[in-house]
Amino acid sequence: MEVVDDTHLCLDTSVLIAFLKGREPGASAVERAIQNRTCHVTAITVYELLFGMAFAQKQIGEETLLDVMDIVPFDDAAARRAASLHPELIRRNDDIGVKDVLIAAICLDRSLPLLTLNERHFSRVTGLRVLTPDALLAEHS
Repeated sequence: MEVVDDTHLCLDTSVLIAFLKGREPGASAVERAIQNRTCHVTAITVYELLFGMAFAQKQIGEETLLDVMDIVPFDDAAARRAASLHPELIRRNDDIGVKDVLIAAICLDRSLPLLTLNERHFSRVTGLRVLTPDALLAEHS
């Protein structure tokens, strides 16, 4: 497991879409994150974002945004973490879906906090540090 310090942040699909569409507070939070931290996205997030744009037959700057991010792969360690995490969530009746389990497992394995608009959803994952746009913006006020 690679340990990443607090200057690193993983961005979820929800905040990337908010940024690309200019929706607050996500847009300002992503801008602030890019200025002040090393930003990462999971390979799963890349898929979600690019699939959404391809399906909508739109391009709204997603490639340029992804170019400034470090893309974190879904590797063997994250796969093993996800394989134990997902059944635990299901048993607790807290399932968050396969793609979000994969994202959470990657973040847990790399000790990356996750910036998301879906705090309620991701906060079900024990040990995952979840930041909302409002919380990130308050850090730098």
